[in-house]
Amino acid sequence: MCGRYYFSADSADERIEAILRMLEKSHPGQYKTGEILPGDAAPAVVSRQGKLIPIPAVFGFPGFSEKKLLLNARSETASEKKTFAESLRSRRVVLPAAGFYEWDREKTKYYFSVEKQPVIYLGGLYAMAEGVCRFVILTRAANESMAEIHDRMPVILRAEEVRPYLTDTDAALALLAAAPPELKRQAV
Repeated sequence: MCGRYYFSADSADERIEAILRMLEKSHPGQYKTGEILPGDAAPAVVSRQGKLIPIPAVFGFPGFSEKKLLLNARSETASEKKTFAESLRSRRVVLPAAGFYEWDREKTKYYFSVEKQPVIYLGGLYAMAEGVCRFVILTRAANESMAEIHDRMPVILRAEEVRPYLTDTDAALALLAAAPPELKRQAV
């Protein structure tokens, strides 16, 4: 579930342009744009002392075996899992994206986005591992627009939900339980 997403550096969205400008100042060339795969460093937004800061972060927590990465955490049970509980309380991350990819049982690849929203924000968690900031994407039960392809979907936030999600644990927990947006899909 949600093992790839797309971050567009060509977005005309002023928020994405600001994130990229700040990242280029502080971490030039230390992140990827386009299709983001597990193990890639990607643009991410975190809260530091109440300020929203873009940083590069690597997709995937170290897994239980050397070659595996944990990519997702179930939003419904993250607070109960040793690997994710502390991050849910104090290390939430938002991943700007244009959309994400999922495959059906026949291995057809689909691209999902939100109608009339060039930018979506995927809710996630981060942690430091061996001096590297790493993230997982939170998932939830799929809504009708996704369920035909997969039974899980990423937690998707609207622009106005980013700050509360990052800075207020109670607000973040409420947003994790909120109804997800309807998605549009296309086979790619």
